[in-house]
This record gives sequence, structure tokens and C-alpha cells, in this order.
Amino acid sequence: MLNKKSNISKDVQKRVNSAVRKLDYRVNLRAKSLAQNSTNIIGVIAADIANPPISNFIDALNTRFHEKGLGILLGNSRNDIHKEFEFLDLLTARKARGIIYTGEKISDEHVEKLNSCNIPILVIDQDHEKLNIPVIVFDNYQASYDVVKLLIAKGHKEIGFISCPTEDKHAGFLRQKGYRNALADNGILLNKSLLQYAEFTMESGYYAMEKMMKEFAGIPSVVFGSTDNIAIGAMKYLNEKGYNIPEDISIFGFDNIPVASKLIPSLSSVELDHYESGIFAADLLFQMIDSNLSAGIKKIIFRHKIILRESCK
Repeated sequence: MLNKKSNISKDVQKRVNSAVRKLDYRVNLRAKSLAQNSTNIIGVIAADIANPPISNFIDALNTRFHEKGLGILLGNSRNDIHKEFEFLDLLTARKARGIIYTGEKISDEHVEKLNSCNIPILVIDQDHEKLNIPVIVFDNYQASYDVVKLLIAKGHKEIGFISCPTEDKHAGFLRQKGYRNALADNGILLNKSLLQYAEFTMESGYYAMEKMMKEFAGIPSVVFGSTDNIAIGAMKYLNEKGYNIPEDISIFGFDNIPVASKLIPSLSSVELDHYESGIFAADLLFQMIDSNLSAGIKKIIFRHKIILRESCK
């Protein structure tokens, strides 16, 4: 329960108390000890803290904030917009020093809520043309385009792609767009059976790979998963069916999660340095808090790196 002397409306008080009871959030011990000194709290809203890139990003934030004597109030929304808004209300009521939002998508409702927040705030891995706060993103379109261009240069023509949901602008829509455009720019027609869809899990990658193999007349020379988890699920299906990777079919992932280099065969992937972006995000938020640096900053784009390993020939 919040301090009843908090100077907020009854409606917001009700929503915040509801969030305290229902929201799936985690408080680090330092933040908990500073609960009454709310100026030392940084709020972090994540769509899924079990997602390796997100957990890596949060680890970097926690390291940097700890150095500055700040604690994290971490909300795991599980892609529930109502939980995200409840957590924003909670952070506003606690007068957090700043907020970092990293979710699956930015809807018009998100834009209205985030733009009206009177606390310094950064958006990570998503953007929207109507947002008037800084965003930090990777160039997912160019990364996907570069992978497909490289695969074509290696002689691959029947290139399958397992896409994330396109509701996620960066991991879904832009990565798929990079795949489509790279094919078109190199004179390769899109075969619809080679484009399948999955959620962000290994299990869904497994079934998307199964669907592709049933619909495509032949064997793709390579399959590009829009996340490593999807690619690993595809590898599992192929292994169970007796296909050899990469002799029969190559596999490529995206995100370069830690396990990618330890698989047999090791997984080729796109590296997005989420730890580095976490350190940068923390430092930028500090400057926004101290000097209103956000004025004029719209978007910061981090570069990617293609990692070739055993899964791709």
C-alpha cells in the first residue's frame, strides 16, 4: 500500500494499489531499502525478463545504476499493456528518478501514456513516429538485409525465413522486410512457403520449421530464424528428422544469445550488443535527469555484427 499522504488522485491511487497487488514486478534489495527515498529509484519496464537479450540489457542497467547508488524497480509486463500502464502509475506515484521502457510494441495508447509522463524516460528497441521522447534501437532492417545478402553471396537461393509476429515492429516487421527486400534486390522471387511465422519460443520455431518442410517442394538451402530461439527450435526439428546441419541445410539465427556458440553445430547469428546498449541507456538517462539532455534527441541507432559459425556453409 502506498503512503496515504501521497499527493495523487484517488483514481491513480486505486490503480497503483492494484498494481502493487497484481503486477509481476521484482524489486532489487537496494531499491527496496530506498522505498521512502524515491528519488533514488529507476523504473524498468520489460516485456519478458526471461528473454536473453532483455535479461542481458537489464544486467547492464543494474550494473550501471548500482555504481551510481541507484536501485531498480523492475516490472515484468509479460506483454500485458494494462500491467505496463499500472507500473507507469506506480513509478509516477513513487516519483522515480527516471524510467526505461522496453516492450514488444508501441501502440497509440503507449504513445499517449509515455508522452504524458512527467519523469525522464527512454524507450528501448521500439519506436513510433508520434513519440516525443528519445529511443534507442538497433537497425534490425539492415541487419536482416545484410544476412540475406551474405547468404546469397555464399550461393544460397532457396532461403527460408521464420518471422516473429509483425506486430513487433523491430524484431518482426523490420527483420522480415529486410529479408524480403534483400531477395528482391538480388533478383530472387519470394516463395510464400519459405516464409513462415512463429512466436519468440523454440517450440514455435520447431512447428514453423515443420510447416515449411511440409509446404516447400524440396529442401531449403538455408533457413534464417528471426530470433535465435526460433532458429534453435528449427534445428531441433531438423535433427529429429535426420537432416544434417549444415550439410543438408544451413541455419542462421538472430540475437547471438550465449547458448548459440555452445550448440552442436554452433549457431551462426546476428549480434546485437544489448549489454553495451544497456550501459549507454543508463548513462543517457543520468544525463537526462541531471541536465534535460533529451531536448532534440529523437533516435539513437546501434550497429550490428554478423557472426558466422558451423551451422552455415
